Amino acid sequence: MGSVCPRRIDNMWEFIRDHPLHPRIVIRLQDAGFYEIIEIGRLQFDWALITAMIERWRPETHIFHLPIGEATIMLEDIEVLFGFPIDGLLVAYSHALRGYKGVHYLHMLQQLTGFQPPEVTALSGVSRLQLMPVRQNLEAMDAEITDASPAEDIGRHTRLLLLLMFGGVLFPNTSGNLVSLRFLHHLERLDDLLSYSWGATVLGYLYRQMCRACMGTQRDVAGFLPLLQKLQYTGEGATTLHGYGRRVTDLAAETLRHARDDKSLGYEAAYVPP
Repeated sequence: MGSVCPRRIDNMWEFIRDHPLHPRIVIRLQDAGFYEIIEIGRLQFDWALITAMIERWRPETHIFHLPIGEATIMLEDIEVLFGFPIDGLLVAYSHALRGYKGVHYLHMLQQLTGFQPPEVTALSGVSRLQLMPVRQNLEAMDAEITDASPAEDIGRHTRLLLLLMFGGVLFPNTSGNLVSLRFLHHLERLDDLLSYSWGATVLGYLYRQMCRACMGTQRDVAGFLPLLQKLQYTGEGATTLHGYGRRVTDLAAETLRHARDDKSLGYEAAYVPP
C-alpha cells in the first residue's frame, strides 16, 4: 500500500472563514452539540503519519497493530476531544425513507431549509447532494441573518450548515463533494440532536473508511480524520490501549520513528503536503 490520498474538503472551513457565524447560529449549534468542532478549528494533517497508522490497521479486529504494541480508538476519545455524545439513540436509516427517490429528498430539503437546488443534476444517485450548491445558498442566506431574524430562518440556516459539516467534515466520502440527504430525517427536529449517539456514528464511519483504505478497496481515505490526527498530536483524551494501557499519542509518535526505518511500508515516512 502506498501513501493514502487525502480528501481535502474545505467547504465548511472556507465558508466560516469568509462568513463568521452569527451569535444566534452559534447558540443553536451549541445546543445541538456541534459547535465544539468549530471552536477547535481546521487541523493540518500529517498524511505520512496517517498512512503509517492505516498501514497498521487490522479490519478484522479494528485495532492498530504497531511494532510496539496494539491500540485502538475508543468512544471516550471522541467524546472528550470533540464533545460528541456517545450515549443515546442510534443514528440509523429510517424505515420511513426506504421508498424515497431523489424528488422526495429534494422536497424534504426545501421544507427544512428553504433551499431548492437549481438543477436536479446537483444530486448524485438518489440521495446524495453536491456540497457546493449548499455552500452557495448558505452564503446568500448569511447576509439575511440578524438579531431580528425569525427562529424558522435560524433553524434553516443551521440545518444547511450541519449538512455542510456532515458532508465535508464528519462523514466525507471519497467523492470529496457530496452529503447524504438521509441526514435530513435527523435534522428535522434540531432540539432532538443531542439525544443521538453522534460520537458512535462518527467513529463507526471512520472505522469503515480505514478498513476500506487498508484493504486496498479504495485508494482515498475519508472519514473524520481530525479524530486520528488529534489523538496523535495531543495528550488530551488519552485512550486506553488494547492490552497495553498506553497513550495513542505516545504510540503514534514512536510508530512514526519506527516507520521511517521500516522497509516493509514501501514509502518514505515524511511529511506529505495535502
